[in-house]
Amino acid sequence: MSMQQLVICFALFVLFLGASLNEDGYLVWASDGGPEGADKHSSRGMALRHPMGDSQRGEGLYNASCVVCHGSRATGGIGPRLAGNPVSSNEQAFWRILSEGRHMMPHLKDALTEQQIADIQAWLKTLP
Repeated sequence: MSMQQLVICFALFVLFLGASLNEDGYLVWASDGGPEGADKHSSRGMALRHPMGDSQRGEGLYNASCVVCHGSRATGGIGPRLAGNPVSSNEQAFWRILSEGRHMMPHLKDALTEQQIADIQAWLKTLP
């Protein structure tokens, strides 16, 4: 495993530990006041428009990009378990995390297309 892969995996792990969902299902960060805080960057009231994902393509993309940290079938490893993780089904949280990064996790908006991100998300949603 390369140093870059370790850094990305560690960043994903820290990201998932540093965020929670509020009662409205929106992601809030500890810096926003914790679970009771408001997400300063939310797009409440705005429809998010992302491409429809293809789970078959998503599985291949996951295995090429994410398996190193999140394990086979997204069961966890260095990074958190993604199978069954509520963040995978929360559109705002999922896209924010992958697009902007968090802590040491780099943003992936320049590394993956929106279609590729949607494909990975589609596959993750098929996992128990």
